[in-house]
Amino acid sequence: MKKIRYHLMLIIGLLLTTVLTGCLCYKPEVRPKTLPNATLGNPYYAKIKVVGGVAIDNSFFYHIKPEKSGLELSPRGLGTEYVSYNNLEVKGTPKVTGTISIELIGDTYGTMSCPGRYFKKTYTIKVEE
Repeated sequence: MKKIRYHLMLIIGLLLTTVLTGCLCYKPEVRPKTLPNATLGNPYYAKIKVVGGVAIDNSFFYHIKPEKSGLELSPRGLGTEYVSYNNLEVKGTPKVTGTISIELIGDTYGTMSCPGRYFKKTYTIKVEE
């Protein structure tokens, strides 16, 4: 009788562990916390990564202010079949001094145990002469 109870408790513990770990849903996080500053007329490059889910390409939007700042944002692998909206690149040559802001907005795919999540992040890059 003790063996049966032991095996039953082991099975219940295993099931609970499986269910509980499958239900941990993480909020998407956009990294790094800040982007490096830039210098007017010098090439600029920075990487941005969305972690905690797979970013959906159709719901990903960004806005760079001012529009003609000289910087562009693009997903890694653009032009190939392996485009990743989780791995982004900011590159270009700043054409204005002051502050350039980059706002990212998007959603991640959901799974059977976790719903998709919304993310939003605004970066500011100071451009000096």
